Amino acid sequence: MEDNHTASGLSTCRPPWCAFHGPAQPRNRNPALARQRASLEASAREVGALAAIRAVPSERGVEVWIADRVTGKTVLREMEDDGGTPDRDAALALRVVELLRASLLEAALPTPPPGEVPATPEIREKMRVPAPAAPAEGPASALRLSLAPGVLLSPGGLGATASVGLGLAWMPREHVGVVGLVAIPILGARIERPEGSADLAVLLAGGGVRFAVSTRASRWTSSVDLGASAVWLRSTGVAGAGYLGRASSAVTASPFVRLGLADAVTPMFRVRADVLTGMIAHGVSIRFAQREAATWGKPFVLSSAGVDFGWR
Repeated sequence: MEDNHTASGLSTCRPPWCAFHGPAQPRNRNPALARQRASLEASAREVGALAAIRAVPSERGVEVWIADRVTGKTVLREMEDDGGTPDRDAALALRVVELLRASLLEAALPTPPPGEVPATPEIREKMRVPAPAAPAEGPASALRLSLAPGVLLSPGGLGATASVGLGLAWMPREHVGVVGLVAIPILGARIERPEGSADLAVLLAGGGVRFAVSTRASRWTSSVDLGASAVWLRSTGVAGAGYLGRASSAVTASPFVRLGLADAVTPMFRVRADVLTGMIAHGVSIRFAQREAATWGKPFVLSSAGVDFGWR
């Protein structure tokens, strides 16, 4: 549109854009708006223009009338004369063009106002307002807290134990970080023999290094954790007739490897699943009347599924 406007006197526009009337004699101070509009529209029709512009000198500068045949509206603005502008005519022409453009913007609305003539495809394209850009997402969270129930298994004669896991991961780099974890027992494993029964509860707490295969901002994130954990075991027994039951506890250490996979529902919320495998060097023995009834920890596997939350 800008290429169709040149400065001559005040301004001229080539059809089909607009017809310009000016400079003009001072207007009658009490004209009827309808007559002004009709006169401008008639001028536009004569040359097949979409709009007509009339500039009239006023006390403070120039009074500009625009009859827009596309939107069916008449715009009236008084533009003050800036005496410091080197080329006042060119500056006025530019301001008039912007005023016309503002009027034609309504043609790009989903339901444009009814006008005398339809907007041409060229005008619709020039007046099209681009859709707002999606807000840029901030950097992916480097610090995440996880919550996941899990099942702890170990071959050797005992059943599964249930736990609730809490985890903390800090990834200062895209592919390397540190992790901490704790698995709190909520349901122990039970073994029964003629001499009585025993319940075993296991608590894990440890930390290590995380290696992420994908970046923090990826939708799917897989990881490998290598570390060590403290293993706290507590057994409580109920003795049968003729036997004496007692409680015992032990603390040992174990290396572990954990594989994880997470799906980012949102940048700050993920669902994840993890499988941790560890090994106690000599295992833990459960005995009834000095006879080994079961062992635990050679190896053990903790499977968990839950959610994690991020902080920026």
